[in-house]
Amino acid sequence: MLTITVAKNKKNAFPTLQEAVLSVADGLSETVRICVEPGIYEEKVFIRKENLEIVGMGPDPGAVIFRYGDGAKKPRPDGDGEYGTFNTAVLFFAGKDITVRNITVENTAGPGCQAGQALAVYAAADRLSFYNCRLLGWQDTLFVGEPITCQMKKLMLPDFFAASKIKVDHSLIRNYFKDCYICGDVDFIFGPNTAFFENCEIHSRERSSEEKAFITAASTPKEQEYGLVFSHCHLTGEEDANVYLGRPWRDFAKTAFVRCTMDPHICPEGWQNWGRVRAEVLCDYVEYANEGPGAAPEKRAPFSRQLENPQLDDYFSRENVLKGPDGWNP
Repeated sequence: MLTITVAKNKKNAFPTLQEAVLSVADGLSETVRICVEPGIYEEKVFIRKENLEIVGMGPDPGAVIFRYGDGAKKPRPDGDGEYGTFNTAVLFFAGKDITVRNITVENTAGPGCQAGQALAVYAAADRLSFYNCRLLGWQDTLFVGEPITCQMKKLMLPDFFAASKIKVDHSLIRNYFKDCYICGDVDFIFGPNTAFFENCEIHSRERSSEEKAFITAASTPKEQEYGLVFSHCHLTGEEDANVYLGRPWRDFAKTAFVRCTMDPHICPEGWQNWGRVRAEVLCDYVEYANEGPGAAPEKRAPFSRQLENPQLDDYFSRENVLKGPDGWNP
C-alpha cells in the first residue's frame, strides 16, 4: 500500500490534505493511504477519488482537525448571489471506496440564524466509510449527498475536481459511520443516500438556528429501500424535550432508529411532517426497540411506526442495509 503523509512543517510531507489528495493518480486499483499528523488544518478539501484512505494519526480524533467557516449566506466571490448550502462543505467527497478514520471535521460558520446552512461533510461517494470521527456544525452538518452531476453547474468546484474522470454517478450511494460523534441543531443529518450509523453519538446542540430542532431530514428516493438507519446509537442533547427525530425533506423520506438510547431532549411526538400532510402518507418513519427517557412509543406522531418483529434485527443489520447489488460489507 502506498502511504503519503500530511503534516505541518515536516520535511517530505504535504502541508495540506488537498495537496496530498492531488498527488494521487486517478484510476489506481491499489488503495492509497494518507496519514495525517496532529494539527489544525484550515482548508476546504475536494476529493474525487477511488480506493483512498485518510487516517488521523493516533486514536484521538480531536488531535487532527479540518475546519473552515463557509456558510450559505456568504456572498459568492463571483458576485452571483450567496454560497447556498452545498458550496459550504469543509470536506467534499465524490467517487467510490473511500475510508476516513480518526479525524474531526468542523464547520465554524456558526448557527443557521447567523450563517445559514453550513456543511462539515458533503458525502457524495459510494462506499464511503467514517470510523471514530467527529463531525461538528450547527444547521446541516452532514449531507449524505446525491449524484452530483446534476449539481455541477450550481457548485463552485475547482477545475481539477470538475475535470476528473472518476465516476460520480452511482445507482445507489451508501455511507457508513461507526463510533462517530455528530452534532448540530437543525436537520444536521440529511439527504437521499442509504446511510448506516452504528454505535454513534448523535448530539443535538442548544437550539439556535430555528424555532424547533430536528436531527434528520431525509430525502430518500421513492424506489430506494433504505434511507437513514441509526443502529445502537446514543442520542444526547442540550435541549429539554424539544428535539424531533426527523422531518421529511422530500415526500418519501425513510428514517429508522433501531435499538438506540434516547435522552430526554427528544420530544414525545418524535416526528414532524414539515407542514405537508401528503408526507404523512408517503414517508416511512420507524422505530424498533429503542430505550431511554426520549423513547416514548405511546406518544409518537401517528404517521410513524413502532415495530416489534424480532426479525427486524436482520432486516436493519449493517450487512443487509448496505449490501446493495455488489454485497458491500464494510
